[in-house]
Amino acid sequence: MDYQLGFILGFAIIVGLGISLILLSSTNKDNKIRTKYDERQKIARGKSYMYGFYAMLITSAILMLAHLCGAGHFLGCYGYFIAIIVGVIVQMTHAVFHDAYIGLNTNVNKYMISMGIIAIINAASAIAGFREGEMIVDGALNTPFMNLLCTVMFLVLLIDFGIKKLIDKKDN
Repeated sequence: MDYQLGFILGFAIIVGLGISLILLSSTNKDNKIRTKYDERQKIARGKSYMYGFYAMLITSAILMLAHLCGAGHFLGCYGYFIAIIVGVIVQMTHAVFHDAYIGLNTNVNKYMISMGIIAIINAASAIAGFREGEMIVDGALNTPFMNLLCTVMFLVLLIDFGIKKLIDKKDN
């Protein structure tokens, strides 16, 4: 049984990576996987990564303190995924508002549709896990919590782009 589960999981990861690469290349105007950035965007992206890194460090320290105060069992191994998501949210929000998230060859509408679809899929998985009572198992967060965090991350991205679009429209 473990062999079959491992095989299925491995196959699903390979298929998921393949779909991700196809989806990524289809969001670029030149159908290339690699996104192109100008020098100003590269500098802003560097700052975005720095802010995301520090946000992840601070969140990790807070989670460590929570663990020391007795909340470690509730967080379980999936709770520490929070630090990664917080870092990514800070990085992408800074990059979006400094016009450094979307590359020169990226079709923004296709990209946003792709991110919306990913958010819906993660939300559906999180809701299914919550309805089946799998969100918290034995008093600890479980796998559907990761789907919930990913849903929040993609929703924040969509909201960031919506706000940025309104700001840009107001400036013009």
